[in-house]
Amino acid sequence: MAGEIQLNSTSFASESSGTITINNATIGSAVAMAANQACVKTAINASGSAPIYACRAWVNFNGTGTVAIGDSGNVSSITDNGTGDYTVNFTTAMPNANYAVTQIYKPDSTSSGALTRMLFLNSQSAGSFNVVTRAMGGTPADYPILCFAVFS
Repeated sequence: MAGEIQLNSTSFASESSGTITINNATIGSAVAMAANQACVKTAINASGSAPIYACRAWVNFNGTGTVAIGDSGNVSSITDNGTGDYTVNFTTAMPNANYAVTQIYKPDSTSSGALTRMLFLNSQSAGSFNVVTRAMGGTPADYPILCFAVFS
């Protein structure tokens, strides 16, 4: 059934046989978008021909005392498994366990520089990953701020 789409009595689109025409541009009955289409790149201020890969989850949390998430996306909780041992749990699982995890941390006031502590990705599954933090001597250590981003 053909028809007209109006907003406040102004016609801005029409439909005929499953095709919608908006502002003189025709859109088929199914519109497929891909991350590397020009309109998507324009919307997120990306340029060039390099592909775009979206961050699937991220978190910023306090790793000292009572662990607390400062802010996050697709992270449901942090499990404190003991000093320097954390599990990051996803709200929605990754497609598989073959994702990349990046991290950064803020050293505490007793650290003398970036090389005084180490972070290790201990294990990962589709639903979570486990990270351990150590002082250079190998002693478990907490961080005041830990940040992780996951790409899949």
